[in-house]
Amino acid sequence: MTHHVLLLGGHGKIAQLLTPLLLRRGWAVTSVIRTPEQVPAIQKLADSKGGKLDVLVRSLEEVKSEADAKGVLEEVGADYVVWSAGAGGRGGPERTYALDRDAATHFIHAAAATPRVTRFLLISYLGARRTAPAWWSAAEWAAAQHVNTAVLPHYYAAKVAADEALYAAAKARGSGFVGIDLRPGTLTVGEAGGVELGRTTGSRGEVSRAGVARVADLLLAAEGARSAWLDLLDGSEEAGEAVERVVREGVDAAEGEAVF
Repeated sequence: MTHHVLLLGGHGKIAQLLTPLLLRRGWAVTSVIRTPEQVPAIQKLADSKGGKLDVLVRSLEEVKSEADAKGVLEEVGADYVVWSAGAGGRGGPERTYALDRDAATHFIHAAAATPRVTRFLLISYLGARRTAPAWWSAAEWAAAQHVNTAVLPHYYAAKVAADEALYAAAKARGSGFVGIDLRPGTLTVGEAGGVELGRTTGSRGEVSRAGVARVADLLLAAEGARSAWLDLLDGSEEAGEAVERVVREGVDAAEGEAVF
């Protein structure tokens, strides 16, 4: 079955790695980017990959409401949505909240209210949670809290709010809509390799951007995927087998959170 993916934040490094993977499935991708200067870089991703790639120049900072987000969804007509956008630490706290929390949440709510949209994948980060998970040690939880409160407090607040919004929206809509929150550790360059996916043994660790893109592609294509938070690090399990396992077992790292 083919799908049409609305890829928000299409010029980002993970999104540019994900785009050709989706195209090789024969799917359509509409990549949303911020400026016309970014168009050539995205168009190159379509070379000999199959599928169909369209580029939409649109500032997500201008998405101020669910209605604004719905307008983009209706314009594109996609059935899958990927949020891979964000302020990236540029523009101060106000821009972080405007993009990573507000615009993301507007798209989440608009997608959940659009019957045609059946899957939404949000890229967050592993430590974005409010409660210590039972499968982490006290030291691992302390390390996550240090990042969330002392290093990236605004990013944390924005991301965890969007994570919770997707989980709640998926739960409210029920069957027919899958909200997947993919939560990588520290991002690195390099090839995609083995992974640790689902409930990771700790809050610290690395994963390649190529690995994130690979797992995102597999999750979007996975039959029977369910709404869940899925933490991700480099590890020893083959990515395809890891995705099959978490889908089969219904793994959900949101366990322990109030939204769960």
